[in-house]
Amino acid sequence: MNNQEIRNAAFQLAGLIYGISLDGVVTKNEYEALKSWCLENEPLCELELFQKLYREIKPIIDDGKVNSEEIEALKTIITRFLEANGEDQEVAPNMYFLNGIFKGILASGDVNTYEIYKLNQWLEKNEHLKKISPLR
Repeated sequence: MNNQEIRNAAFQLAGLIYGISLDGVVTKNEYEALKSWCLENEPLCELELFQKLYREIKPIIDDGKVNSEEIEALKTIITRFLEANGEDQEVAPNMYFLNGIFKGILASGDVNTYEIYKLNQWLEKNEHLKKISPLR
């Protein structure tokens, strides 16, 4: 495990939060997607850098539901984490962020036209990702 894995996990969380927040409603399935991200990335807690991020987000997710105010808090936490570690999610989005967006949008099980519109806007803004191979 290394800093690249931490970076990828953080970008995926940022994308997941972005995707979940598009329609302004956090469903049970979207909450479960956040819980799943925590479980998948818990092994990264062996690294001190990741522990700080995990300790901040885990209590928000562990309370049983996530409301829109908590989504905003999660956005702030992940943005602060990425900035503190020399990353800017607006300037350097990557495939992990995009993967997170897809997970966030699809988590509800109901994709609406607004989410498609916002995804299309984001994809147009980040055309450079067309040249990158998908994640495996």
